[in-house]
Amino acid sequence: MLKLFRFPCVLQLGESDCGAACLASIAKHSGYTIPISYIRDCVGTGQQGTTLLGLKRGAEVLGFHAQAVKGSAEILDKFNSIPLPAVIHWMGYHWVVLYGRKRRKYVIADPAVGVRYLSRRELIEGWQNYIMLILEADPVRLALTQDNYKVNNLEQIFQRIRPYWAILAEALLLNFFLGLTNMAYPLLIQILSDDVLVRRDFTLLNGIVIAVTVMSLFNGGLWLAQSTLTAHFAQRLELSLILEFVRKILCLPLTYYETHRSGEIISRLRDIQRIRNIISQILVSFPSELFIAIASLIFLFFYSWKLMLITALSAATMMLSTIVFLPTLLQQTRHILAEEGENQAILIETFKGGLTLKTTSSASQLWEQLQFRSSRLANLTFRTIQINITNRTFSRIISNLGSVGLLWFGSKLVIVQEISIGQLVASYSLSQNVILLVVDSVTLINELIWIKNAAARLIEVTTTNSEISLDNLTKPFIKISGNADIFCSHLNFHYPGQVPLLEDFSISIPGGQVVALIGESGCGKSTLVKLIAGLYPLQSGNIRLGIYNLNDLALDCLRQQVILIPQEPHFWSRSIIDNFRLGRPHVTLEEIVRACQLAKIDDFISGLPDQYHTVLGEFGANISGGQRQRLAIARAIVTDPPILILDESTANLDPLSETYVLDGLLNHRQGKTTILISHRPRVINRANLIILLEQGRLKMQGTLAELKNQSGTHLDFLTP
Repeated sequence: MLKLFRFPCVLQLGESDCGAACLASIAKHSGYTIPISYIRDCVGTGQQGTTLLGLKRGAEVLGFHAQAVKGSAEILDKFNSIPLPAVIHWMGYHWVVLYGRKRRKYVIADPAVGVRYLSRRELIEGWQNYIMLILEADPVRLALTQDNYKVNNLEQIFQRIRPYWAILAEALLLNFFLGLTNMAYPLLIQILSDDVLVRRDFTLLNGIVIAVTVMSLFNGGLWLAQSTLTAHFAQRLELSLILEFVRKILCLPLTYYETHRSGEIISRLRDIQRIRNIISQILVSFPSELFIAIASLIFLFFYSWKLMLITALSAATMMLSTIVFLPTLLQQTRHILAEEGENQAILIETFKGGLTLKTTSSASQLWEQLQFRSSRLANLTFRTIQINITNRTFSRIISNLGSVGLLWFGSKLVIVQEISIGQLVASYSLSQNVILLVVDSVTLINELIWIKNAAARLIEVTTTNSEISLDNLTKPFIKISGNADIFCSHLNFHYPGQVPLLEDFSISIPGGQVVALIGESGCGKSTLVKLIAGLYPLQSGNIRLGIYNLNDLALDCLRQQVILIPQEPHFWSRSIIDNFRLGRPHVTLEEIVRACQLAKIDDFISGLPDQYHTVLGEFGANISGGQRQRLAIARAIVTDPPILILDESTANLDPLSETYVLDGLLNHRQGKTTILISHRPRVINRANLIILLEQGRLKMQGTLAELKNQSGTHLDFLTP
């Protein structure tokens, strides 16, 4: 434990969290506890992990002075002149913490496995590129970060229990009475042994039988009531956790969806059921067992303090043996949870990518990956089971030896007439109550280890900042004019962990016109329109829609009036009408049909057996890509938004269909702002104004005629 305290290692929640976990470990080494969920946001952890640039920026946000360097093998002999700990790039794909040298070994904290002691050769083999991030802590800023984002995972879970204290109190009271009735059995055994059998008293025997029968019936009634209350509490708790989790998922920003795999989220949702079962056991069953064990020790003391001491020593030894296994169990459980989430994500991606799976003949390769990952998960699970078996076997041996010792020593006390046979039998029964508590505590500790890791994964989601703050709820809901100009002033934007995409970017987009954004892929077109649509928060600069600042408007107000249609639209597995009414529950069938006619999709829908009540397959899989795009256009214009953005939204249409759709759409939207992002001249040439972006900067803008009169690479976008 001292080793772990001196070299703290925060284990990663998933394979992509190693960089964030390293910064959490170094913060803990400096005496500060910062949740991984917040560090992930700071460093820009994506589905593939974290970049060195992201780590550097994130460390500076947290409160470190960070410097990225690339050294050589000579650096291993100069650790005294380098501020450690530092983050180093491991095996070309992983981040670990280098703490320094201890005697002849080098100490690293690997978020995947824990603290490791390596030889010089092992360190060189793993750290081949000698890339490292040197960090120096700023105590004031780190303390401020810790105060703002301090999270206790178990405390967060138990806070959800407060509304149900009344149910728990009733269940605990019933458990208390159950414990009292259970305590009567050893006393009855003593009376049976010392009085009934010795004196052959049939009257007393009949009385004891009647008493036991009545107590059994009473016990059964108490157990039924207690079990019903416990089940009610568990169901309420599970529902509360699930609803809070799902509500939080729906309120998270778009960047969270883009940087997390769906399988990870689903696996955390599945954790809730087990959390519910464990908490029910902790709060209801364990207190009654503890009460029975304490009462049993008190009775044992009155029978014989020596027998009580033997029982207490056996129980203490069993608990001590469990504590020894705790660090290993904690580490193994975290690995299992992370691996289960990764496997779930791969299976979901495989199912979603069924067409790609078939067209690329990649089934065998994916099978090998799944086989490897499943085998690794099975090995992790087996090692954890082995540790649990070893722990329980050792506890059972101690329990059996303690029972033998108690019977042996108790028999000697009977022989010397210090206690009676009935008292010995009762003492043995009472000692088993204490041992039962310890055995259940061993199991409970294993479950607590699991729940601590599961709670960390769950709280990582629920503590992530929502995109809708309390301040946003007070912002006005206004009507944006269809001819409102869009002003972008001094915008700067970068994706977490990446170089800037927009730098000091300013532009004016005239309202009520058709505007085309053109440029090479990755120049910032899609990012710009996502900023205008409020899908990404502004990092610096300002956007105005007419007279209104973007940040002064409620998000719902903005997104209902600035509609972005992506190239790959999403549809839910429900009817066409229900898909249109998501977010717009009051849209009439007449409005839906009119929008579909404008998008040239009405004829197709009318030819379906159930027409507008046709249920779309998952992700709209039972219609073609072009039909999905036309349906998405219809869904977007059903409320006639003042600003409409088409991001390659007709790319899957054939030229003739695209012409019909755009003719009808642009004719309908006269006097309203329509922004087109495309690489095809037949789309671009319809715009009143064309804006060319290059590497996140405004290169040129003008009408089609003006741009054609200028030479440059932009002509490739304008000439068929």
